[in-house]
Amino acid sequence: MKKLLLLIFLITSIAGYCQTNNSWIDYNKTYYKFKVGSSGLYRISQAILSSVGLNNTSVDHFQLWRNGEEVRMYTTSASGPLAPSGYIEFWGVMNDGKKDTKLYLNTDYQLSDHYSLETDTAAYFLTVNTGANLRYNDAANNVAGTTLTPEAYFMNTRGIYYKNKINPGFAQVLGEYVYSSSYDIGEGWSSNDIAPGFDLSNVFDTINLYNAGPSASFRIGASGNALNSRRVKVKLNGTTILDSAMDYFGYLKATTTNIPLSTFLSPDVVGFSVQNTAAIAADGMVISFMELTYPGKFNFNNQKNYYFELPASALGNYLVIDNFNTGGTAPVLLDLLSGNRYTADISTVGKVKFVLPASSATLRKFILASQDASNITNVSTLVQRNFVNYSNAVNQGNYIIISHPSLYNNGAGVNYVDQYKAYRSSAAGGSYTAKIFDIDQLVDQFGYGIKNHPSSVKDFVHGRKGLGNVDWRYDREPKF
Repeated sequence: MKKLLLLIFLITSIAGYCQTNNSWIDYNKTYYKFKVGSSGLYRISQAILSSVGLNNTSVDHFQLWRNGEEVRMYTTSASGPLAPSGYIEFWGVMNDGKKDTKLYLNTDYQLSDHYSLETDTAAYFLTVNTGANLRYNDAANNVAGTTLTPEAYFMNTRGIYYKNKINPGFAQVLGEYVYSSSYDIGEGWSSNDIAPGFDLSNVFDTINLYNAGPSASFRIGASGNALNSRRVKVKLNGTTILDSAMDYFGYLKATTTNIPLSTFLSPDVVGFSVQNTAAIAADGMVISFMELTYPGKFNFNNQKNYYFELPASALGNYLVIDNFNTGGTAPVLLDLLSGNRYTADISTVGKVKFVLPASSATLRKFILASQDASNITNVSTLVQRNFVNYSNAVNQGNYIIISHPSLYNNGAGVNYVDQYKAYRSSAAGGSYTAKIFDIDQLVDQFGYGIKNHPSSVKDFVHGRKGLGNVDWRYDREPKF
């Protein structure tokens, strides 16, 4: 059966509206929404812009948003309308759990923000802004003239982010487990239960360890899901690197530093095991993630996209990267902080080379991306969105009905939502100033377009200042 949404809020007082998640919106602008379901390199062609009437827009006026933050873009021309073969290019990121964080009773209760509890699909919004907009700019890559020595290693991070199940989190034991209805301790994607005597084992392979580098470090997020005492023990190649108490429904976010590289045993493979030491055989705990940071060689394992970080450098860096899948086309290196975009030197077979300028940035973040056509996703559809300014007096009310367009017609042309609004506005219904709000509009404004995100309703209601009592009601299940 299809689940439809009709949320009703009775608000006894109203004193205006304050900005929350929707402060990124300019209500005088039109936005064009599209979706990104996986991280990678994306392009918007001139033809797609033309399909929504933007083909004559000067390319320097385009602006892109994700989760209320501006997204840096690369354009094939600096100004003027795009040529027929031109495009906008950007690094798209799937939806993660970063916007779920503030939903928790305590933000530290979220063990990992790698995955969202709602959906993997992020929403992007393209608009036209005549001011300064974030761009990637082509920068020189003077490999032939460099006197720098190639970097021997970088501090690489390999992670395992478990998605076997959604751990329900904190519970009270009242004959049975009664779980917290809030976003509580340990709730989120996790491994399956780890019982005493049944260790969780994993392997990182092709790590390309640089043996002469600095020591390694390890991070883990874990949560208990039974009312017992226990310890969490982690071994790396049989050597214990963590042994910590985590009792009952508690949680653990732990970091182990200064792990000797001799612990790795092999430059290519490292094995982990996670042990639950509880004395109760029926005990259980889960792992959210494990991360290992270590000195790695510039060998990118035949990947088409690779993220890495570098510290500050007074002289600059010469990078000679092995085993990157170029697809026969020179890849690009995106400096996420400075906005520089470098085209690789691939004149030496099997090598991808870059010379980077000096930088005082404490931590520089890079993405190396193949320009091979198979590695690029083309945006196929732009959906026009015009946003409602809820701070306007005409949109203020003290009886709010949040509904969905699918409820506006019963199949015979009757709109029961409008009828209910009319009733609540009448003397018989309480003489309220009743207003209807479209859930799709709230999702895009307050939930950043993330399907089903609770912030769409929560921040909309919390953004209305001076509230007295709020009466929450809903028809059927709140799904949209």
